[in-house]
Amino acid sequence: MSAYTPYPWTVDGTTAAKNLDVIGENGRVAMLDCDDIDADTLRANARLIASAPELLEALIALLNVESAALHGARTSAANDGLDVLYHFAAARAAIAKATGDAQ
Repeated sequence: MSAYTPYPWTVDGTTAAKNLDVIGENGRVAMLDCDDIDADTLRANARLIASAPELLEALIALLNVESAALHGARTSAANDGLDVLYHFAAARAAIAKATGDAQ
């Protein structure tokens, strides 16, 4: 898998112009220029794209916790980052970013 632009990614631009950018550490990651959808849908799409790296990281971390649990490892903060509550909180934060919900 190719490396992607480091996060955080943020949404920039105006829905009035129907043009939004997703900006990463090194500049623009994506440009949304959509005349055929409403402003709310455009912003929701941009939020979803901007949250992709955190969503991916959260899912990978949860799968690592699951794999460790299936192999009998204890899930605690002292066990190689397998703190279940931390990873659930990270997943919730990534979902909130994607959906625009307050945390």
